[in-house]
Amino acid sequence: MDAIAQKVEALKSEMIGDRRFFHSHPETGWFTFFTTAVIADRMQRLGYEIKLGRKVVKAEARQGVGSKDACEKARQRAEKLLNADQIKFLDAMEDGLTGLVAEIDTGRAGKTVAFRFDIDGVDVTESTDADHRPFKEGFRSDISGITHACGHDGHITMGLALAKLIAQNLDDFSGKFRFIFQTAEEGTRGAVGMEAAGVTKGVDYLLGGHIGFQANTMRGIICGTKKLLATTKFDVSLKGKSAHAAGAPQNGANALLAAAEMALDMHGITRHADGVTRINVGVLRAGEGRNVIAPNGYLACETRGESTELNEFMKAKCMDIVEGVSKIYGVSYDVQVTGGTAGGDSDEATTQLYEDAAKASPFIDDDKIVRELSFGACEDFAHFMRSVQDAGGKSGYLMIGTTLAAGHHNAKFDFDEDSLLAGVDVYLRCAYKLNGKA
Repeated sequence: MDAIAQKVEALKSEMIGDRRFFHSHPETGWFTFFTTAVIADRMQRLGYEIKLGRKVVKAEARQGVGSKDACEKARQRAEKLLNADQIKFLDAMEDGLTGLVAEIDTGRAGKTVAFRFDIDGVDVTESTDADHRPFKEGFRSDISGITHACGHDGHITMGLALAKLIAQNLDDFSGKFRFIFQTAEEGTRGAVGMEAAGVTKGVDYLLGGHIGFQANTMRGIICGTKKLLATTKFDVSLKGKSAHAAGAPQNGANALLAAAEMALDMHGITRHADGVTRINVGVLRAGEGRNVIAPNGYLACETRGESTELNEFMKAKCMDIVEGVSKIYGVSYDVQVTGGTAGGDSDEATTQLYEDAAKASPFIDDDKIVRELSFGACEDFAHFMRSVQDAGGKSGYLMIGTTLAAGHHNAKFDFDEDSLLAGVDVYLRCAYKLNGKA
């Protein structure tokens, strides 16, 4: 075990403690007040310059913010959990401008290397089954309806450990290191608002990844993730006109039938020859009574595409359907975009960087290293990745091998905490490769 691995190994107990701490206090969407404040306090103590609120989020660019009532409840919960040193960070977060950027400058010329770690949980009530480890060992979620069922508690932990190791060994490095702790990744809602505030500006390399997904073997790694799908999440609200279903049906405008036809027509959109496209209407609600022409309708929809252009093709077709069907049924409509991200591929330079680091890591087995794999799903990181690549920088997304107790977003989700060592080790080796002093 070399010096880098020894430094990582020395933090194992601390990492497990951090992971379980954040697992116990999950938050979702833009309302990660507690999580952001704790991270800000920790990073500031390590010597990083902290940026919060409007410095890292463009408020008007946010998607799927949520209600004012939910925001206030989340903030009040955070205030009860935070200590006096942490609570001061809340003021900058206003109505959910959560997430943060932390940067440290070595004072020596070099690259700007950024790492992105997502910090939000999901809307899942965690299991209380006796065989569920977080419940059995006392670190289950402290709130009903929210849990870290995707591994972002592990991502926060890796980010803090990596930041500590870089700060403690700053004389080993040149250039700058930037840590982007992103909120609202679930639902692909956060990257657009943060990128619009300039959090990736000037970045030469942006590194990020995820525990699990297709990397489902301990001591394994997927170095270059391809085909991160672009997506748009949107809600359609329809307003029709009620009328007696038997006595005067001609006076009504049926929003239920309009919603149903929209759903069927969207699922019938011709797929594109240039790549993978997807459409799903996940929710359809309408009507008020069995003998009333339905005056309202609601659809929760999403499109996906292998590229941003393919996703835009699907979205445009959906908008045509909404407009056309609304005219046919005489209803009005309102479309609200609640989330979305670009598509993209890890570039070859970053894939090679990850692969070289993985081969040097004692926490990863050579025969479990996968150079490239198609993701076939969406990840908010792609929006950041695309912005860095479009500006001439390099970026890529890895997947860190682990064994899972249950799948992502499952009430019994849990992962092997030894995988945290592999993640931090690879990221740290990349930091040395990119900005290590000769």
